[in-house]
Amino acid sequence: MFYDFYVGSYALADHESIYRYQLNEENGTLRRTEAIKGVDNPSWLLIHPNGKFLYSVEELNPEGRVAVYRRESDALKYLFSLKTEGADPCHLSLSPEARLLFAANYSSGSLSVFRLDSSGRPEGMTDHKQHVGRGINPDRQESPHVHFSQMIEGRLCVCDLGIDRIVVYEPDEKTGKLAKCGEDICLLPGFGPRHLAAHETHRNFLYVLGELTGDVCVLQKAEGRYRMLQRVSSLPENCTCRNACGRGFAGKDIAVGDSGERKAAGENAVVENTAAAIKFSKDGRLLFVSNRGADTITSFLVQADGRIEKAACVSSGGSGPRDFAVFGGYLVAANQYSDNLALIKFHGKSGEMELLPVSEPVSKPVMIAGIPDNGKLL
Repeated sequence: MFYDFYVGSYALADHESIYRYQLNEENGTLRRTEAIKGVDNPSWLLIHPNGKFLYSVEELNPEGRVAVYRRESDALKYLFSLKTEGADPCHLSLSPEARLLFAANYSSGSLSVFRLDSSGRPEGMTDHKQHVGRGINPDRQESPHVHFSQMIEGRLCVCDLGIDRIVVYEPDEKTGKLAKCGEDICLLPGFGPRHLAAHETHRNFLYVLGELTGDVCVLQKAEGRYRMLQRVSSLPENCTCRNACGRGFAGKDIAVGDSGERKAAGENAVVENTAAAIKFSKDGRLLFVSNRGADTITSFLVQADGRIEKAACVSSGGSGPRDFAVFGGYLVAANQYSDNLALIKFHGKSGEMELLPVSEPVSKPVMIAGIPDNGKLL
């Protein structure tokens, strides 16, 4: 079986920045099939369920944009860009009926909403929500930092790293407006919620990844509210990294800044770790997490009661795995700092993983988006 996907990167418009690849599941190989120029920092990509449009953030400051492409004869054609009225948009998601597009503006701490027509073409902005507040980490939580959004059971859950909160909205598909519903989820101070994962197999559970701590919080819904059931570290047992919240130990000879640049340091420097992505296997049996600094992928077995148990931890095959995607029994990791894609094979029942000898050169890859198959997202 073949899996097709796009790769987004941190590259300027005059350089190739969006790539298309194909994974051959039978022999475990990657093949590049397309590379295009035209947008700045396409760090998050999203494909409409009908496969006709690809949306890309243009992660820019002081004002970011969402670029719109039409997929024609398996090629991308740039149409136009929309301003998000926010700085550094870093994530995109859709409403269940794919009539609203949500853009998370990281640096300005805001969320933008765009209406889509029946084909998936954006018609314009319908709402813009500005978050307020700060957290306890003076370097990373000096203000709101909206990082991620996902529709769950009719409500939009928005991870705000800067205020340690998942802000919950009720979207109106007709007007494109968002209303607060008073059910925000407060997380532990300094946790820094980056992304969350949910799966239909595990209803009433949310799995939230803290960028600043490297922990996964398992939240269980009871009586209409989510409460923490479990908190588990996603880092290797003997990790020598320092979390962005301040925990850790001295060790390696490099340091990693939030901007994604690797900085030279002395022998006794501390490597800062920031957790990046959290995703399920297709059947929901396994949960995966990537960590930058430790440069690892960790797998968890998801128990019948919703709790998770660490199964395995392997190298990401490079440095700075900002994102990854799961295809069948494979995981493709996008290693931003080492400029490569890596391939990991995993066992669907045990969660054991094996890093394969595959390293595909790509400049600053940071996001992987599966291409729709038979009208559904991979």
